Amino acid sequence: MKKTVQNDAPRSVSRKRKLKYGALAIALAAAVIALVILANAMLTSFISNNVRYTDLTNSQIYTITDAAKEYLKQIKAPITIKFAVPIDTIASNSQLFMVYVTATQFSRLSKSDDGIPDITVEYFDSYKYPAQFEKYKKLASGEWASTNVIIESTYENEDGSESSYPLVYALSAFFSTSSSSGSSKVVGYNGERRFLLAFLQLAGIKQPVVSFTTGHGEPIGASLTDANNEYYAFMAMFEEFGFRIQYVDLSREDLDPDCRLVVILDPQRDFIGKDLATIDGVSELDKVAAFVANHGSLMVFAGPTGVEYKNLGHYLEEWGVKIQTGYTIEDRADAIGSNYTFSVKYTTEGLGASVQQNYRNLRTVFTQAAPVQIIFTEKENNSMNITSSFRTSPDAVAYASDTDMLKPEDLNSREGFDLFVVSSKLKYENNEDYYSYVLTCGSPGMLKYVTSSVFANRGILNVLITRIPLLKIPVDLDYKSLENYTLSVDDSQVRAWTVVLAVVIPTVVLAVGTVAVVRRKRK
Repeated sequence: MKKTVQNDAPRSVSRKRKLKYGALAIALAAAVIALVILANAMLTSFISNNVRYTDLTNSQIYTITDAAKEYLKQIKAPITIKFAVPIDTIASNSQLFMVYVTATQFSRLSKSDDGIPDITVEYFDSYKYPAQFEKYKKLASGEWASTNVIIESTYENEDGSESSYPLVYALSAFFSTSSSSGSSKVVGYNGERRFLLAFLQLAGIKQPVVSFTTGHGEPIGASLTDANNEYYAFMAMFEEFGFRIQYVDLSREDLDPDCRLVVILDPQRDFIGKDLATIDGVSELDKVAAFVANHGSLMVFAGPTGVEYKNLGHYLEEWGVKIQTGYTIEDRADAIGSNYTFSVKYTTEGLGASVQQNYRNLRTVFTQAAPVQIIFTEKENNSMNITSSFRTSPDAVAYASDTDMLKPEDLNSREGFDLFVVSSKLKYENNEDYYSYVLTCGSPGMLKYVTSSVFANRGILNVLITRIPLLKIPVDLDYKSLENYTLSVDDSQVRAWTVVLAVVIPTVVLAVGTVAVVRRKRK
């Protein structure tokens, strides 16, 4: 009987063919993966080295604004920004990397605009080369940290010699924080402003001074960082905006020539008036009056202390206002947790309303407030403009005791108690207009909410600061919010990416796959 011998040659050829195409497919896949990795590495390196970033964040965190560009044109000397760690370490720290990107954006801008001085970015390793950073360590406020940022400029002295003076900033100086329930979190990035303030300071542009009065029981301690300073957050805001903070006892000292703003903050005693001269024979309020008359500005924050400010009150009456310090407002209609803490109503006309017009979508909160009475308006005194920014509800009541109370109509304000009044006075000199401003606020407690991102208190105070004349610092550049740190993509971009991901890429893959299958079958 004959045995049937099967021919295995076709199977062998088939297996060899499958192995051949399988190996080819694996090799091709590996090559594509390797190519993608290489292309990604090369593109990343190019972007990093050439600072090519597209800012898609909602608050334009990494974009240098047009206002900043105008400030940069005031600077003449070249500037160097130094990081104390190598680039790979910078990239591994998200906050430091944000500062680095902003620095490189400034550098890139300086290369493309002839009106801006050369700005160079450098990075070293302070641990590997400690000698290079020895001089900077002495300038650091507190213990030296590798995340510190150094900003340095070389300038020419009057005798023709060159000098350089570096400024050293901790990483935290580039961010704004918000406090809530005893904890704090980073809510804003102020890198653009921080760099600009440093550039301007290095360029020799003087910092304006804000003077806080002392000697009347003001609870602001002896310095900004004093533990007894109840208004640290508010005062620190001025420092962030580039002011030099000064404490001044007007009974013994004169105001600094660079002073642009005097702040009377929660005094517990009256100021010395003409009836009781100071050591140098000039009353405190005479000094304040002379300063304001010379285009200066004044802020007064005084609540329901029960103190009758006879001399200070007399001066404020000249500006059309009076703080009823014997009364505490209770506003049940808009209370927040307590009848003495409440959200306020926004006015809609005049200078006072312009202060808060961009923040009406948020609430502004006042606490432990006294009514501010407007005595006369601009209609009765054409040289002045006196308008309110905030009021209580019409149903609010102010109590001195159970039997002694005021209603808004008692102060000729049926719409509610006025709380925050801006008075301005126009003065003509050499055919030019000059304004002096006096802000009168009946709630020092409202300043304690400037760190909150929930309320509009900070933004409104920021607007007030920008009204101070003769400033050459970027106070109009506030921090950029990190509350919404998502990418901002419009509808057209969404549609375009949807087409690419859902149609184009699958179509290409299908076409390549079809060609491969057809070719295999033919072979």
